[in-house]
Amino acid sequence: MHLGLSGSEKTAEKREESRIGLLTVISVGIGFAAGFIAFLLYNLIGLLTNLFYFQRISTAFVSPAGNTLGALAIIIPMIGGLVAGLMIKYGSTKIIGHGIPEAMESILISRSKIEPRVGILKALSSAVTIGSGQPFGAEGPIIQTGGAFGSYVGQLISMTGSERKILLACGAAAGMAATFGTPISAIILVIELLLFEFRVKSLVPVAIAAAIGGWMHFILISPIPLFQTPAYNFGLGIFQGIQFFPFFIILGIVSGVAGSALSRGMYKSEDILRKIRLGQPWLPVLGGLFVGVIGFFVPQILGVGYDIIRSILSGTITGAYPILELVIMIGVAKATAWLLSMSSQTSGGTLAPLFMIGSALGFTYGLGVKFFFPSLFIGNGTTHGISPAIFAIAAMGAVFGTASRAPFASIVFTLEVTGAYQGALPIIVTVVIAELVGEYLMEDSIMTEKLARRGLRVRHIYEYNPLRQTRVNQLMSKPVSYVEANQKVMDVYKLLGERTHEFWSRKRLVVIKDGQIFGIVDKSQIYDGAARADPDLSIEKICSKNYFTVREDELGYEALKIMTLNDVPFLIVVDRQDLPVGYISRGDLIRAQKHKIEDETIVERGLLDNKDKKD
Repeated sequence: MHLGLSGSEKTAEKREESRIGLLTVISVGIGFAAGFIAFLLYNLIGLLTNLFYFQRISTAFVSPAGNTLGALAIIIPMIGGLVAGLMIKYGSTKIIGHGIPEAMESILISRSKIEPRVGILKALSSAVTIGSGQPFGAEGPIIQTGGAFGSYVGQLISMTGSERKILLACGAAAGMAATFGTPISAIILVIELLLFEFRVKSLVPVAIAAAIGGWMHFILISPIPLFQTPAYNFGLGIFQGIQFFPFFIILGIVSGVAGSALSRGMYKSEDILRKIRLGQPWLPVLGGLFVGVIGFFVPQILGVGYDIIRSILSGTITGAYPILELVIMIGVAKATAWLLSMSSQTSGGTLAPLFMIGSALGFTYGLGVKFFFPSLFIGNGTTHGISPAIFAIAAMGAVFGTASRAPFASIVFTLEVTGAYQGALPIIVTVVIAELVGEYLMEDSIMTEKLARRGLRVRHIYEYNPLRQTRVNQLMSKPVSYVEANQKVMDVYKLLGERTHEFWSRKRLVVIKDGQIFGIVDKSQIYDGAARADPDLSIEKICSKNYFTVREDELGYEALKIMTLNDVPFLIVVDRQDLPVGYISRGDLIRAQKHKIEDETIVERGLLDNKDKKD
């Protein structure tokens, strides 16, 4: 029985090409659905905020900071924590946290399968916690909810786990794009945090879904990106702001330290609160109490804080002592409230707090630069010229990028969400310097620490895979040796004993009958057959007819796929006429990694070193 790859079966490469169209069509529906989900969540947060803090029916997105409840406002975040805790206890523990690690976990261990109720409960619980004033953002929950919708669609239709992952990423990207109006960074974010690949099969559907999600933001939520800023100057003259680059480099270092501290601080705080024997739903209530008390003294930390972020980035933050106000009101109070609340095993998002803390840090830094170097700012104005807010824009992206380990997404996001494309160069410098600092200060990010504690190591790398670029005929062991099915076992046995014969060095032989592959026979089978001392016993009677083939012009990855799915150690390599031309084994596939491993490990002596040696 021929168990090789038949002509009707599609290789991994051909299947990938044929499914792009289907995935793209499905992504259109997911993009619209995720956009509506983001719109509904946005309005639900507004409705709950108005009910909790202003006792009115309205979906307008307002800040809780303007409430007149006095000390009664302390109780409201506790109510939100209680409701979220009940949803977690009786609904699903998978809604704990900010959503993105949970989406990553479903990809890593559940073949991208997310239960629909997880997406629904995540959206509702986050709307309640944010609406009750807890200092979270809606982006993490909408990424998980949009991803859950895409995953569910992928479960309704027959498809591979890889294809379901793409649909999950479509929902996540569309949700983020619909929330912020940033489709390009949404694409990059899911590539960096969810897909870990860059290929047409995944890029096209995700891009379509993100574009539709972004369009939904501009139609349903706002005609401009969420944090649109004035047309700042990031430097004038022939040097185009080069005089500011040392300050952005220093800001990158400061932001990297801050992002690392926030990431590690969240899990350290979680470890501390776990020692309090409360559990669900009471631990989230305690987190709500912390928020309520801090919010009573500094009400600006309540809720998502989009209005505060806008005022910082636009340079209109007010106060008699802006540095003190920023450092205490936002830098310390917001970070403390967010860390304590998120660590209390509740449900909410983490990106908006990072944006607020990062922008506050940057604006404070900018005010310091202006104080010590006022000549750099003279005559440039504050609204359409060089402003301390340019440092707020760069630091917002740098803190976000460091904490999430998504530097490319954070650079593009910062440019998209603010419209400050003229600051691309200093923003890039700040973000990558911060990322470098983060590499030294922490092993895992705010997105992956939870997974690492569960034994799942996630590396943020995108590597060249030789098996996806190298053809089988470049990897196989050749030449192949074969025998006719009607040959006598004793005759072949004698040939195996001749050192000068080609059979001497072969582990196995291909069996041919009527010009086609009939089976495979290895040395042990021939030795066993010869031991019977039957002179009429033919190779046809002892050979194995269960074999697998792969075409010589296929990629090495196709051979790996066939070996893995069928648990076989080798394949027969055939040409287009299905004639044997060689073997490919697991060892051949391992050797394909040889040059890549050598390039990464072997240090070659440099030209200057060679010169010094000659001297």
